[in-house]
Amino acid sequence: MVATTPAKQLVVGCVPEHFSIPFFHATPTKGPFKISNCPGGTGMMLKLLASGDLDICVGLTEGLVAALANTETESDYRIVGALTKSSLTWTFAGCKNGGDNAHLVRGKRIGISRFGSGSHLIPFVIPSSENTILSGKPEEAFTFVQQNDIVGLRQGITSSTTDAFLWERFTTKKYVDSGELAVLGSVTPPWPAFMFACRNAILETEEGRERVRDFLNSITASINESVYEVELSESGKRVVRQGIVPEICERFGYADEDVKAWFETSVDFASDCASVDKDAIERCLAALKSAGVLQADAKIAPEQLAL
Repeated sequence: MVATTPAKQLVVGCVPEHFSIPFFHATPTKGPFKISNCPGGTGMMLKLLASGDLDICVGLTEGLVAALANTETESDYRIVGALTKSSLTWTFAGCKNGGDNAHLVRGKRIGISRFGSGSHLIPFVIPSSENTILSGKPEEAFTFVQQNDIVGLRQGITSSTTDAFLWERFTTKKYVDSGELAVLGSVTPPWPAFMFACRNAILETEEGRERVRDFLNSITASINESVYEVELSESGKRVVRQGIVPEICERFGYADEDVKAWFETSVDFASDCASVDKDAIERCLAALKSAGVLQADAKIAPEQLAL
């Protein structure tokens, strides 16, 4: 039986990549948390939420929204906050002779981490050259091959098991730079990259809600005190704290110049992790409906988007 509140610590799922850096500086006051690395992405974390093996996860917005709004399944969680304000830039990666047009992969074999993850859903909402959302039935667009994580996805390309896969730009860049992969294209959907989901059982008591609220506030504090300096740059952006770039490089194996470029061009962490942008949720919901991932009557109730 799944416990309603954690006795000692919250178990928090995240992908062991650069976006998870705020977790390593967070210090909740109402109880500790344990990081559970989930290299299989959002699809893996949703399964672990359902089984009670995770209390909270930080997943891709499109994966959380798709599962929560799916009229054919029952989702036992709420979206309770956001890790980022910025969108995620996905790279379509393939073999060196794959060409330079992402749309060439339509109808081909696409490697994914798990069904329901962003790597599975984003191919359905690739903007066309007119910057509109492509429509059509999902089963007519791609053939998907589950390969669990970035290691399996890369092996799928080198073994010719798959033709391409989608993954975050800077995570794939090192393999592009080495010549192992080629960039076929990229896509940046118009909604925040990562949001927090918490299973409902944790939120049934005031104690549980307080633990979750405290955890989210600790991530906010980590972002505002450990990732960024207090002051803003001349451009209005928050200043990255000295030391955080080499720490990310050491923890996750990135090149210094790539992490600096990531902060400059790609990521803006949320200034309040307990806030949910409901307009962004609606944009994501509309895109998934237009792409045929969700039925036209799919919706998310307001109480599913807050503590």
